[in-house]
Amino acid sequence: MKPKTKKKIIRIFILYIPLIIFLLFIGIPLFWALSLSFRDGQSIISGAFHLLPERWILDNYQYVWQANNLNVYFKNSLITSFGAVFVVGILSLFNGYALSRFEFPFKRGFMILLLMTQMVPIIFNMTPIFLMMSKLKLVNSLFGIILLHIASGIPYNSLMMKSFIGSIPKEVDEAAAIDGCNRAQIIFKVIFPSVRPGFTTVIAYAFITCWNEYLMSFTLLTDAKKFPISVGLKYLVGEYSTDYAALAAGCIIALIPPILLFAYVQKHLVSGLNAGAVKG
Repeated sequence: MKPKTKKKIIRIFILYIPLIIFLLFIGIPLFWALSLSFRDGQSIISGAFHLLPERWILDNYQYVWQANNLNVYFKNSLITSFGAVFVVGILSLFNGYALSRFEFPFKRGFMILLLMTQMVPIIFNMTPIFLMMSKLKLVNSLFGIILLHIASGIPYNSLMMKSFIGSIPKEVDEAAAIDGCNRAQIIFKVIFPSVRPGFTTVIAYAFITCWNEYLMSFTLLTDAKKFPISVGLKYLVGEYSTDYAALAAGCIIALIPPILLFAYVQKHLVSGLNAGAVKG
């Protein structure tokens, strides 16, 4: 066998086959949910298997959006996600710059501590979190959920920004200072344009984390009008019966913002994960 042919075969088994399996693992449930969302509920209960709906209907989307208050849950998720992501993005930029450019005592230990916060499952902290939020009178409050999203998102995203900013030589800062830039101008006019792909990666990651969050919202929110979409979908599952067509429609609606976000930022994500280069 020729070396070139051997390399192609190895590439197929190592790269393409695992990618195809992963794509099927993700794509088949998504396709099935999409198919169910356009079906009549009775056709699902009947048990007859059809890959595609025999009759395509949009009633499930209208029903779940209005009758099941998914429009309210959707709005709440947008409020909490965008509110948290804005603050996390700005603070992560500042923190990443400080961790990259300044030396201070116990810096390495501090960074390890930030990383360790991501290793503790959130369920371990729910009791102290609930007690703390109760003392602050932030139980059943969207503002309280936003604060928790910010607190949980800053450590890891700050470390991500540190790695992106660290790829930029410090001489760039010094040159900007010589030209008369103060610290804020260096960050926003010099550093930020160079790490914009990395910043986009941080924003995307923070948004998806906030959008998908379930446990804190389910524990701290008691008013159904304040539920995010992740909690609202749970209540589409009945105690004795479930409208699977409506549930599938709700899941598809919940997927729209993340899909649109990644469709918009995908070109930045690859370069961002490569810790972008300094622009000339």
